[in-house]
Amino acid sequence: MAILMVDYENVWGTNGLKGVEYLTSEDILYIFYSQCCEKIRAEYMEAIRNSNCDFMIYKLRKTGKNALDFYIASQVGECCGKLQEAQIAIISNDKGFKAVADFWSLKEESKGKYVIVTAPTVERGILALNAASDKERRNFLMQKSQMLDLGQEHAKYLQKKAFRQKLENILSETEYEGMLEQVLEMLDEDKPIPRKMLYTGSLHSFGRKNGTKIYHLLKNVV
Repeated sequence: MAILMVDYENVWGTNGLKGVEYLTSEDILYIFYSQCCEKIRAEYMEAIRNSNCDFMIYKLRKTGKNALDFYIASQVGECCGKLQEAQIAIISNDKGFKAVADFWSLKEESKGKYVIVTAPTVERGILALNAASDKERRNFLMQKSQMLDLGQEHAKYLQKKAFRQKLENILSETEYEGMLEQVLEMLDEDKPIPRKMLYTGSLHSFGRKNGTKIYHLLKNVV
């Protein structure tokens, strides 16, 4: 379970809610906001609803310097007081929240029980936590956020596009020309398929009669 506390006044203009689509029903999401940021993008609200997370909002009652920061610090204390252990990410660009994280790391009785991190987005907040039970989600997010070589990825894109066009040409004007997507599902455009595997795969996907015909169409080009 991850607890996300969003300093919405600080991050609403910088896509701080990026990553809410990865929340689950086990997570808790708090949004702290004021009259200057009362709107939320429809796509974010839809993702929050679909996640079935425990969702709460707190609107600043009276304006004041760092007022929302005190709301959030108080909520962190309440959560740690109620829970035997907690993984909390404060979503803000305000460096002052580092003091909240430092405080809980200094307390001997809370070490290992309460993990408090700060991050600019919900996605980064989830990644910064370290619960063993949440490892699969973090690995998934790390894969999605890794930096790729643009030149290499463009070459792969062109290769995939050319492979698709080749298959489209092969199936054109045959009884299977409307089955391009099904054929693509069977094949791996990144590497050649041994003929035996192509044959058995064709039969498995399309039956003996059609599979045999499709195999003969493809065997010399994939």
